[in-house]
Amino acid sequence: MSNQEMQFADPDWKPSQQLNTNNNPQEQEAYTPQPVNSDYRDQNKWRTAPPSPLQQEGYTGLRPYEGPVPGQMQGGNFRQRPYRRRGRGPWIWIILAFIIISLMSGGWRSFNGPAFDRNPVEQKQMMGKPIDYTVTGQATMVIFDPDGNVTVTEGQSNTDVVIHPVNGKNFFGNPTNFPLTSNQSPDGKTITVNAQDSGQGPVDLNVEVPQNTILQLKTDSGDININGVEGQMTLTTNSGSINTSNDVMSGTSKISTSSGDISAKSTTFSGQATISTDSGNIGFDGTIGTTGTYQFQTNSGNVDLTVPSTPGFHLDASTNSGSMNPNGFPGVSVQSNISGSGQKINSVVGGSSQGQGATVTITTDSGDINLHQR
Repeated sequence: MSNQEMQFADPDWKPSQQLNTNNNPQEQEAYTPQPVNSDYRDQNKWRTAPPSPLQQEGYTGLRPYEGPVPGQMQGGNFRQRPYRRRGRGPWIWIILAFIIISLMSGGWRSFNGPAFDRNPVEQKQMMGKPIDYTVTGQATMVIFDPDGNVTVTEGQSNTDVVIHPVNGKNFFGNPTNFPLTSNQSPDGKTITVNAQDSGQGPVDLNVEVPQNTILQLKTDSGDININGVEGQMTLTTNSGSINTSNDVMSGTSKISTSSGDISAKSTTFSGQATISTDSGNIGFDGTIGTTGTYQFQTNSGNVDLTVPSTPGFHLDASTNSGSMNPNGFPGVSVQSNISGSGQKINSVVGGSSQGQGATVTITTDSGDINLHQR
């Protein structure tokens, strides 16, 4: 019943409380019911918290530590800002891709190692890990290394061949798994090594061999170094240099290079030997056998030969446009070529002219020939 009807029903009736003169429903205070039989101390919790200003939003923290803003009541009209994860830049994916590719490359190549090879006499070895073979009888070492240097020394064992791959690094500067293929012949006498450049740089080989080992070494641009080895040798390179020291070359040996120099120090030739280069110099300081033929040939380089005065040998030397210098060898005469250019020597050098001795042949087109007595 409305207030007007109550007024006509009872003239003495008066409202128990003053009516609200504010007729705007939006300005009236909302009524919030209170729970029955509740403690008066808990009634404040049921009051509606005043709405926060629209331009301010409380910080709730990152998950899972989100919570109410200090000073703000729970149950208020606070709206939490949605969590946005910060994105990653493209560089982190590029770096991860490089690392994954590098690891996968090393992992796939590791399956070619000795433990996974079905052929028991063939090994594909990784960089920095030595290869050890046991040989029977006289060993033969065959090596082809296109761009790396090959160094061969006499080992401490008469039955073991040890190959040490060195150098070769990857993008991060660490030793790379450079493939090195080697195998041993069924009779256990011949060891063959092939090193191929994988595009990450050449690989050098340090090899230890038993005494009296036959060497067959070849490179394209790498150097060949032999120290303290005895045996028959065939050393070949295109543009590298060849250096021998304290070696004994027996049988039929050959040392050749296209554009590099050849140096043989404290080296003994026994049997037959040919030392040749196209545009490099030849230096020999050693001893030749009492018999045999030894040839030193170069096109545009010089030849320096240092030998003892005994045993004597027969020298046949000629140069087209260079000069002859038989220093310290008495009785050696220098003659002019028939063409009038260049010089030649055809004489016995050192010792006695009696008997059949060794023959030394030296030829050069535009270089000089120098003889020295040690």
